[in-house]
Amino acid sequence: MSQREVASLAKILSDPENLSRSAEEIAQSCIDELDSLRSTTHRLAVVGQITYGPQEAVHTVVLGPFRSPLKAESDERFRAALERPCTAARDAGRHLAWDSKTGTGRGRFLIAPAFTKPRDAWDFYRPEKRADMQHITDSIARWQPGLWAEERQDE
Repeated sequence: MSQREVASLAKILSDPENLSRSAEEIAQSCIDELDSLRSTTHRLAVVGQITYGPQEAVHTVVLGPFRSPLKAESDERFRAALERPCTAARDAGRHLAWDSKTGTGRGRFLIAPAFTKPRDAWDFYRPEKRADMQHITDSIARWQPGLWAEERQDE
């Protein structure tokens, strides 16, 4: 459990309103908080492609979410998580190899991070702001581009 998760749970457990709540309500609050914290960082999805024959259409499926063994907060951490056993996700993906009922068809899969919001997906893959690029941000602030547009209209 991360320090962030521990701090969030401690905040819930120390809430003075807990005196009027049942143990089940407090436990549900803790579970909900953990789910929301882990929703963007500890979930994996299995993305698979299956086809029944060589001339048949390819179908894309998504299975999950599955629990990640590591907190996958960046692409590097996600790759490190994949090096550990993700047994539930891998087992689900392996069952896409062929149709188990008929023994025909074929499939393949990959494991991907699962997100609940589009913003989380963008934040996951967005590159970090590099220190050597900070001068560009500072320069734009000094130039005041909006001011130039106002001056141009006055002329």
